[in-house]
Amino acid sequence: MTVLTDLLLGYCNARWGINLLRQGRAQRQNSQVLWGIGFIAAAIAAVLGGLSHAVGDQAPATRQKLWQGTTLATGFTSASMFASTAIASTSQPLKGRLLAGTAVKLLTYCVWTASHSKFVYVIIDYGTAMAGVVAFHGPAALRRRAASSRFILGGVFISLGAALIQMRKIAPHRHFNHNDLYHVIQIGACYLFYKGGKRLRDYDSAAADSPVTLVNEKR
Repeated sequence: MTVLTDLLLGYCNARWGINLLRQGRAQRQNSQVLWGIGFIAAAIAAVLGGLSHAVGDQAPATRQKLWQGTTLATGFTSASMFASTAIASTSQPLKGRLLAGTAVKLLTYCVWTASHSKFVYVIIDYGTAMAGVVAFHGPAALRRRAASSRFILGGVFISLGAALIQMRKIAPHRHFNHNDLYHVIQIGACYLFYKGGKRLRDYDSAAADSPVTLVNEKR
C-alpha cells in the first residue's frame, strides 16, 4: 500500500507539473515554470521513495541509492518552490539575492545529504523553504486577498498536518499505515499547491497594485 500511494502521489505531481510547465512557458511566467519544476522533482521523489519501499531490506545498497535520490529530488522541490515565490513576490535587487541564496542552499544541501541520509535533514531543508514561502505569500493573502497565495498557504498547512501525522505514526488500519495516510493527505496539499501555482504571476512593480492585477489574482 505504501508503494501504491507513493506512486499515486508521483503520478499526480507529474501531471500537475507538466501542466504548469506548459502554461508557464505559454504565458512567459517564470514563477509558474519554476513551480512546475518543483512538482516534477516532487514526482521523482515520490516514485523513488515508492521503489525504496518496494526493495525493502532485500537489497540495502539499492535501497540506499534510491533514498539518496529521493532526498536530492526533495531538495530541488523546496528550492524550486522558494525560487518561484521570490520571482512572484519581489523585485531587484532583493530577488537576485534570494535566488542566489536559494542556489547556495541547494548546493549545500546536495553536498551534505550525499553523505548524511537522515530524514531530519530533509525536514530542515523543506521546512525552511516552506517558512520562506509562507513569509511572502502570507501578507499577499491577507492584504491583497491574492487567490494564488491563499491556495499555496492552504497547501503548506495541510502538508504540515500530513507531516505531523507521519511523525506521530497515526495509522487508521494495519494495512494502511502512517506513510500511506501521509501520501494521501499530501495529494490534497499538492492539489492546492497546483491551484495556487496556476495563478502565479511574475512580480511587476509597476502593476503590482493595479486593479487589473488584483482582479486576475482573485479569480
